[in-house]
Amino acid sequence: MEKLGINWGLLIAQIFNVVFLVWLLGQFLFKPVLNMLSERTRRVQESLKEADQVKQQLANARRDYEAELGKARKEGAALVVQAQERAKSQEAEILAQARREAERLKEDARTQAVQERDQLLREAKGQIAELVTLTASRVLGAELQAKGHDTLIAESLAALGRRN
Repeated sequence: MEKLGINWGLLIAQIFNVVFLVWLLGQFLFKPVLNMLSERTRRVQESLKEADQVKQQLANARRDYEAELGKARKEGAALVVQAQERAKSQEAEILAQARREAERLKEDARTQAVQERDQLLREAKGQIAELVTLTASRVLGAELQAKGHDTLIAESLAALGRRN
């Protein structure tokens, strides 16, 4: 092989040098670079997992928010219905009270009108009785004095006109 120009000692030394260089590069360069790349890959995967978890939490929070919002809307609608029912019952109560008060006032007015009518009738009867008595006494007095009935009637009518 020396004819080919191969020096066995040099070839073995070069093979040893290449193997030693590959081993050194593997130990001090390839392994740290591969470890760094695998660590970075692991961190990226963890970040992606965390991002998925955050997305899931956000979706859950949104779902909870929507549920709470729906619940609040239902409660608000129920409160509005309840307030409307209370308003209707208060309206009915106020109307009933107003009707009772109007009826009471109407009855009081009737009672007062009857009392005033009775009072006026009593007063009129008293005045009529007084006028009848006055007229009768004058007629009797005039008859006794033999004067004319015309004068007596005119005086009675004049007296009656002054009292009214």
